[in-house]
Amino acid sequence: MYMKNTYLLFIAVLLFTSSTFSQNARFSQLWAAPIQFNPSLTGRFDGQIRFGNLNSWQTSSYRIDPNQVNLNRVNHQNFTLDIKIGKYRSSGDERPSGKSNENYVAAKDPSLAKFTPNKGYWSIGLNYYHYGHSTSSVDGKFYSGSIARHFYSLSNRYFGFGGQMTYAVGDLNTNRGASYYYDMEINGGGFHISNQLTKSKSKGIQYKVNYIDYNGGAYYGLVTESVMFEVAYAMSHLFYPFNAFKPDADKPSLRHRTTASTILRVKLNNKFGLIQRNIYWKEGMYLKSRNENGDSSQSISIWAGVEFIKTNPVRDLNMSGGLYFRSFRTIIPYLNINLNRAINLRYSYETTVFSAKKYTAYTAKRHELAVILYKKRYTTIGTKFYKKLNLW
Repeated sequence: MYMKNTYLLFIAVLLFTSSTFSQNARFSQLWAAPIQFNPSLTGRFDGQIRFGNLNSWQTSSYRIDPNQVNLNRVNHQNFTLDIKIGKYRSSGDERPSGKSNENYVAAKDPSLAKFTPNKGYWSIGLNYYHYGHSTSSVDGKFYSGSIARHFYSLSNRYFGFGGQMTYAVGDLNTNRGASYYYDMEINGGGFHISNQLTKSKSKGIQYKVNYIDYNGGAYYGLVTESVMFEVAYAMSHLFYPFNAFKPDADKPSLRHRTTASTILRVKLNNKFGLIQRNIYWKEGMYLKSRNENGDSSQSISIWAGVEFIKTNPVRDLNMSGGLYFRSFRTIIPYLNINLNRAINLRYSYETTVFSAKKYTAYTAKRHELAVILYKKRYTTIGTKFYKKLNLW
């Protein structure tokens, strides 16, 4: 009966995913930059210190100007550093489901002798996100600091919340490249270009803007040997910061962004396990929107897919692979390599499902490489896989 409920939950998550319409684009591997979309995930990893670098090389063949001959190009980089403060559970592996005996925990890991189930830990993080290219008129930089609190109220349940402050700097220069049109498929967003600037098609236009932004989020999860499930929610741009390059009446403030994510870990057998992820991202939302339908400023994306993990690897090298989709308009093959407990490499390639020559289709393509370094990581991804709490 328990496994039957697990499979029903798995199917329900997939149905939720497939019913969502989407449009905008950012990273393919959004889960490799978790602080960027939910500050409560600061410190949600196995170890004490984590440093991550995610690079994305993006192109699009979308055309606005008939005379435009080159591909649109925008490169994206994200750097993350987060640290756990005080006493913390190394990874959630050491406490089996159904037990909360402190002596049992201490016997498995002496460093946790003073750790009680109802306590948690604090974590802090820094995040830097940049997008731009020599042929792109818009260049954006985002400097973020976040803080999160994590709780383990029971042996197999956990939750947390976090907040973030971001300083954003935008640079618009129409002298860059042969075309300065804003390509929504590959541009990182965060700044508003007025219709007057878009229609002018003029060279020599330069504007800079900066603003301070505030974001918040929370998560909740549970874990057993058969299944692990986690759900997280965040809201960004809490106070509608002004983000227009040129003051005008053309929607000068940055609307809310909401994100929701789920992770489902399912036990397949003694050799392989499965991770199913969904990430929902909605940009450009008022809490009470007067124009929900047909509003071009509102864009939605959903990342969904599965990854197969080799459990209990006999070597320090553990390779896994998966397949993800963005709104079922693009396909993302994904490779994950763990070297010892210190280095994690992730590569993906995103391409379109339908041909833009025959249909009005999404045209973006992305190569992405993530390098993540850990200090005091407790296990590799496959070791004790069916007791893990941290799969980010």
